[in-house]
Amino acid sequence: MKDIPVEKLISSADTAMASFDVERAAEFYSQAATKLRGSTNQVDITLHVLEKLGECSVSMGDPDVARQRFQEALSVLETNSQDTNSMAYHEMRSNLYLYTGQLSMEQEALDSYLKGVQSLETCMTLLQGQNNSTEGEPDVTERIVKQKLSGAYCTISELFLTDLCYEDNAESECESYLEKALQITDDNDGEPFTDALQTMASLRLSQKPRQMEAIPYLMKAYEKMKVGCEALAVLVGLTEDGKEAIDEAQESAVELKEVDAANNLPEFEFRCQTAKLLLECASLMREAQPLSSTSDPQEDQCLAAAISVLGSLLAQNDEVIEVWFLTGCAFAAKRPPFFDAARYHLDRAMEMLQDIKKALEQEVAFADGDELMDLQGQLDENKVQMEDVQAKLAELGVDGEDTMEEG
Repeated sequence: MKDIPVEKLISSADTAMASFDVERAAEFYSQAATKLRGSTNQVDITLHVLEKLGECSVSMGDPDVARQRFQEALSVLETNSQDTNSMAYHEMRSNLYLYTGQLSMEQEALDSYLKGVQSLETCMTLLQGQNNSTEGEPDVTERIVKQKLSGAYCTISELFLTDLCYEDNAESECESYLEKALQITDDNDGEPFTDALQTMASLRLSQKPRQMEAIPYLMKAYEKMKVGCEALAVLVGLTEDGKEAIDEAQESAVELKEVDAANNLPEFEFRCQTAKLLLECASLMREAQPLSSTSDPQEDQCLAAAISVLGSLLAQNDEVIEVWFLTGCAFAAKRPPFFDAARYHLDRAMEMLQDIKKALEQEVAFADGDELMDLQGQLDENKVQMEDVQAKLAELGVDGEDTMEEG
């Protein structure tokens, strides 16, 4: 077998990654890692390879191997690094510990996150020392580290809401880390970062006596993404009243400021959660005034924000059934309901579910064993989703059976 230099293996792996050929990339990185093991004069290259191997393993659905790779990288870093007080050292250390935390559970996850936070806090101290000795605008790197640190605090707080929720001090620990996250402000607007605001809203919604306190946090989170969400929503013709956007609005949506805002929106899954929380808040206000035919202004604001966020999601990917369903729910929740817009989006969700049902039934005809069980599980889930859409259509006074095919 030809002896390929490490540099060539890494170059080939990086090229494969850029082409989304993860398995091929993993093969090259693995070969490079084998050659580099035990080397003490190529630490940075070794760390790069092991980190990439971990990422490949995550992409290929093998979290245990990924965790091993990140832990191996940590061992190399902490054993061989010459300057353990440098930014580079603590940036890499924080990344690796946060990766490891994401792939761990309960106390092991907490321990990893805390070590990652420790390095991020050191990075902040180092950056602030640099900024104090120079004049001018804050370093872009400082904002990135701030955002990572805020996100890490949020992740720890969420851990106390999930894996560690049975700990005696779970709620107070969750609050404590969220307060730390909220104390970190974004240099762009002086407000806490979006994930901190949304995580606090989620916590308050889980605390029944304090649920209404979620609304201001959630609306602040939305305000930070409002420009980008509205720009994308308008591009797909989705407006608060369910009508198509006018040409002038569509033209304004491509202004540079709005394009930049759209490009810097939080991830798809994060915004999907934003929309769900906004709908939950609107539902709480509706429950507070169940007999009213008109909505509270704050309820209207939540629904309008939800529609805007959902529009941004449809602009990014219009093949996600849940987004169509949630959009239909948002229009149905208006007081009075926007029947046409609600039915349009719910009908589209039903059509997509019916297409999936047909495809699954065709696969079932030729499947057996574990594959058959998996397909039956997917069909059961599909049935539940169709029933949810049917129930929502029934609330609108539409016979959900009309939209469902026989069988």
